[in-house]
Amino acid sequence: MRSTAKRKTHRAFRSEVSVVCKEIKVLAMKIRIDGGVVVGWSGTGHEIIPNGSVIIDNNTIESVGTDKSLPVDKVIDASGKIVSPGFVNLHVHSQLNVGDYLLADVTRKDYLTANWFVFGAPLKEKVTPPPAPAVAIGRKFALFSALKNGSTTVLDPGGGPGALDEYVAIAGQQGGRVFFSPPYRSADIFTDVQGRHYYEEREDRGRPGLKRAVEFIKQYHGAHNGRVQGILNPAQAETCEPSLLKESVAAAKELDVPIHIHAGGNTREFLHILNSHRKPVVEYLADTGILGPRTTLGHMAITGGHSRIDYPRGEELKLIADSGASVGHCPHKCAKMAFAMESFDQYLAAGINIGLGTDTYPLDIIAEMRYASLISRLVDKNASGARPAAVFNAATIGGAGALGRKDLGRLAVGAKADVVIVNLRTTRYGPARDPINALVEYGSGADVETVIVDGEVVIENGRSTRIDEDDLFAQADAGAKRAWDSWAGRDWNGRSTEDIIPPAFPTRR
Repeated sequence: MRSTAKRKTHRAFRSEVSVVCKEIKVLAMKIRIDGGVVVGWSGTGHEIIPNGSVIIDNNTIESVGTDKSLPVDKVIDASGKIVSPGFVNLHVHSQLNVGDYLLADVTRKDYLTANWFVFGAPLKEKVTPPPAPAVAIGRKFALFSALKNGSTTVLDPGGGPGALDEYVAIAGQQGGRVFFSPPYRSADIFTDVQGRHYYEEREDRGRPGLKRAVEFIKQYHGAHNGRVQGILNPAQAETCEPSLLKESVAAAKELDVPIHIHAGGNTREFLHILNSHRKPVVEYLADTGILGPRTTLGHMAITGGHSRIDYPRGEELKLIADSGASVGHCPHKCAKMAFAMESFDQYLAAGINIGLGTDTYPLDIIAEMRYASLISRLVDKNASGARPAAVFNAATIGGAGALGRKDLGRLAVGAKADVVIVNLRTTRYGPARDPINALVEYGSGADVETVIVDGEVVIENGRSTRIDEDDLFAQADAGAKRAWDSWAGRDWNGRSTEDIIPPAFPTRR
């Protein structure tokens, strides 16, 4: 009876999602955004246009300036607000059950293995695929959280078990831009009965995984009016053998899509590759040919010469810069694991294109700009470092450049109509002399009032125009409780959530 009920539930779920697998037709509309501080585009960089105006025609920017006389279908009053290009978030994992993610991705005592717990290093005997509805909740919640916080474009390097047509349906239903394909690797990471992590080569995972990703891109690249885009995701530098990375480069070139790979994200990875290949991570990747102008290195904070690594600094930054590869910097996530990129300013000085990603909750790209700035200043002991303009560039044109999209991350004539309107008239800011400085130093995704993607208003007055947010939260709460209640059954030592991460304060019973 129980299995029959589960099958019925899953059939109902697939039926519900299949409704939104169809392309969502949006009526063409001309929109004018008036009165705000517009972050325009001079042709070479961002510029500020006080009391500006942005006109959107269908899905593109028609004009950026001060003319408020042209007739349109809809006028948005942006007085007291910043009218910004949509932010590009280079690291949003959406594959995990929301309860798992919120629980697991917090500060942990075990420094070396901290990061592994996030994407899963289970006891091999306890590996069980999560139920489809749980996967869907995680996908919905993560993608929507990023969108509502101002990320009009996200790079999703995650995506575990789960139907891929349902992923595309969820992305289409919410209305944001997503670069995705299912990740793959030729080795898995498990935990033994003593709590130690180990790698296990899996020949059945690498090339079949690449083939699955290629098939996904061929089928879904360009879906939902181009908002779903393909990108190859070889999972991590240390879980992909060299030949798999070389084949990934060839496949990406044939498909004409970018590549993302997690690299330089923790000390265990660095030491493992150093031990296995007798060279630092960046040199290992360079030898495989994966470094290039269409490759994003997720994290890339740990290199030779890093204060956490007893290994001399080499030419790693120069290798990245010369190849044209980008770095998807996730400062908040690094700080959770008690280390930092060393440093944002030094990478920029080396000529590396940097974008920003959130990786961990909260998926707040505005706060991420502040983390990038403040942490770089701490590392360099330079109070005037990592200026707001630099981190704002990273969250806009830096991310767009990493994805090879000059039509994103800027409010320029002919660019995609991806716009974020942020309210500055709150006590968080006070009187703001420089709106960009104010946004970076004090801002939050909670201040985002309007999000426009491809010319469509998908967040209005802080609420989704497409989905029921209250229902999503109810699903998330239920999913989190199921995850917390069942955690001991998956943990290598049978520990409960309270055993692993005790509550901040005792709970009165």
